[in-house]
Amino acid sequence: MRSARELVESQYTMLRQRDLARLPELYAADAHYSMPGLTARPSEVPALLRAWSAAFPDLRTELTGLVETAGGVVVEQRMTGTHTGALHTPIGAVAPTGRAVSWDVVDVVRARHGLIASWHSYLDRGLLLADLGWRPEPVADTPLAA
Repeated sequence: MRSARELVESQYTMLRQRDLARLPELYAADAHYSMPGLTARPSEVPALLRAWSAAFPDLRTELTGLVETAGGVVVEQRMTGTHTGALHTPIGAVAPTGRAVSWDVVDVVRARHGLIASWHSYLDRGLLLADLGWRPEPVADTPLAA
């Protein structure tokens, strides 16, 4: 039976090799993958990660920390890439900017019976979008409560 760490390493290897079709095999049938603004079922994870890979074709991951627990693992990493494809977000697509950016991600992964039960990716999406030069449309001034 694979540990949470082994499952995480397998997913990172598949992402690095762009071999995402087999990713759902790592997940329990009732598992979920989440990141700010979305939740995906195991069958949807390959498309989600393909979208990130399309937005950042040279995407690289540098492991900066890892903590194992009895039923899971917490991974800190620095992601870097050049934004040459559309980045699809829950608030709309960000057109390619050509900018090289880096951002930090913390993944909290729980395993059950040798499969991923949940994968939660935490990142500051606002900071990433700002680094890409994306600015939201201004909102009309609203007074604060007195």
